[in-house]
Amino acid sequence: MIHLSTGSWTEVSAACLSDFNHSCAGKVNIMKNPYIAKRHWEFEEASLSKTNEMVKRYPDVIDLSIGDPDYPADKGIIEAMYQAGLQGYTRYSEFLGDEDLRRATIKQYKEDYGFSFETDEIIITAGGTHAMYLTMEALLDEGDEVIAIAPYYIYYQPQIELPKGKLVVYNTRSEDNFDVDLNELEKHITSRTKAIIVNSPCNPSGKVYSKENIRGILDLAEKYDFLVIADDIYGALNFTDNKTPICAYEEHPQRVITIYSYSKDYSMTGLRLGHIIADKELIATMRRVNEAVAFTVNSMVQRSGIYAIEHRKEIQAGLYKEYYERGKYIYERAGSIKNMRCNKPEGTFYVFVNIKDTGLTSEEIWERILDEAHVLVLPGSGFGEAGEGFIRIAATVGIETLKEAFDRIEKMSVFK
Repeated sequence: MIHLSTGSWTEVSAACLSDFNHSCAGKVNIMKNPYIAKRHWEFEEASLSKTNEMVKRYPDVIDLSIGDPDYPADKGIIEAMYQAGLQGYTRYSEFLGDEDLRRATIKQYKEDYGFSFETDEIIITAGGTHAMYLTMEALLDEGDEVIAIAPYYIYYQPQIELPKGKLVVYNTRSEDNFDVDLNELEKHITSRTKAIIVNSPCNPSGKVYSKENIRGILDLAEKYDFLVIADDIYGALNFTDNKTPICAYEEHPQRVITIYSYSKDYSMTGLRLGHIIADKELIATMRRVNEAVAFTVNSMVQRSGIYAIEHRKEIQAGLYKEYYERGKYIYERAGSIKNMRCNKPEGTFYVFVNIKDTGLTSEEIWERILDEAHVLVLPGSGFGEAGEGFIRIAATVGIETLKEAFDRIEKMSVFK
């Protein structure tokens, strides 16, 4: 137990408690330690954060909640990291990241998409979350607004609010296949709009935005002078013909910040590697921020990234095929169950299942599926208002295990 020399932290003054309770009314996990910064008092725990404990509720739980692939990282990636350690890559890299990795990334984008950039227009990061943090910290002044297209990734809100930005939500509809209505989107733009996040393929919906949608968003960015943050985390798991990343569109490429992670495209979630591509002045600012945060990224992991890029076609071919087949199974199986329906996923390894016909909320269904079927999914409400009435199922186990999970779910009274 931790004790403070000036008295127990539970002995909060009446004034402090009054202030605290007023500001945190209706919030969960209220912190009463007065030494915690007030800006963190109102942070609610995301549904994703609860899964570590929920998965332990029963010994036979099938976990379809977190997007952590069971598909193993290629052995060559692990060997490259090991050999890098033996070769002395245990020291700091350059602040922008290993130059060989940056040059390999430049070559990849040129070969695959015809998009060119320079070594001072990219910074290597410890994954996509780190990349988004650096981006928001570099961009946002207090009160600046960032538009997120809902349903959206759970952690966009705190990533925007930590540097005192404001999340503005534009809701899409499953009835419209989660397409962006550009006229409606335009209504959410104000004089404080600094950026919009476009996650395509989208977590959680599996949506890949059309070229018309992307071009329209880029045109709005030019018209109203804001940036487009392309969250390209699932680029290799795109099952449509529209595989061009936003940075490679001809329309206004100078307005695009690209965030990328090796986590899903190479099954490297635990190795934490990614990058940001942007204007060199933005990159220089992100570098300065990162020197006070992470300093540099693991040097051995960066060397493994070079191997991953150089062998991307053979590595990603297996991933693509496996996750396409799993997603297809979930889509077809869910579509055959009463009170379940969903749009066909166009990318990622998630299926966003509509459960509105049950008459229950996402969180109620989430709890019931765990308690009655011993299957852990995620409630759609955690992905913004547009996600209410849905559950997200991650195809991070094999088809035989998915079959067992759906066999259990199908026996529940609410789905009969």
